Amino acid sequence: MNGFRKVCRWLHRELGFFAVGLTLVYAISGIAVNHVHHWDPSHAAYVADSRIEPTGDGETETVAPLVLERLALREPVKETWRAGRDVLQVFVQDGTIEVNLVTGEVVRRGNVKRPLLYDFNFMHLNKGKAPWTGIADAYAAVLIVLAVTGIFLVKGRKGLVGRGGVLMLLGIVLPVVYAVLARRG
Repeated sequence: MNGFRKVCRWLHRELGFFAVGLTLVYAISGIAVNHVHHWDPSHAAYVADSRIEPTGDGETETVAPLVLERLALREPVKETWRAGRDVLQVFVQDGTIEVNLVTGEVVRRGNVKRPLLYDFNFMHLNKGKAPWTGIADAYAAVLIVLAVTGIFLVKGRKGLVGRGGVLMLLGIVLPVVYAVLARRG
């Protein structure tokens, strides 16, 4: 049994160090996406005010090209829409730009990717598909090996036949009980 424990300890140590980075990515992203009902974990909303030279409230066909020229946008425009006599809305990839044609006031509303968290969530939710699926599956296999080898690392009353076994049983029972209760509710 000592030889088996030695192999478990070696596997657990080596794979454990390897798994640290991916575990942090999945844990941080997991917390973030668990609270998606409170906030968007991948994007942050912004509002930016600016001003252009007013075009006046003429016909849309006349003022829209002038507004676009004065905005000097670098991204493609999806559509322009007259949202009232004095207001032209410009729809771009990440949001909208509202221009008061009389005052020249510009309000841009949109979303930007949250640094790192967007990428963590991209990986966690497997939006990259095929390439990342293989990495995620390999990581899951490493976690299985870590879980199984970890069972045999501690001997005696703190190990599998004692407190460790009780904690392991709780870790198994908790999701099962939750699943049963959640299906009923």
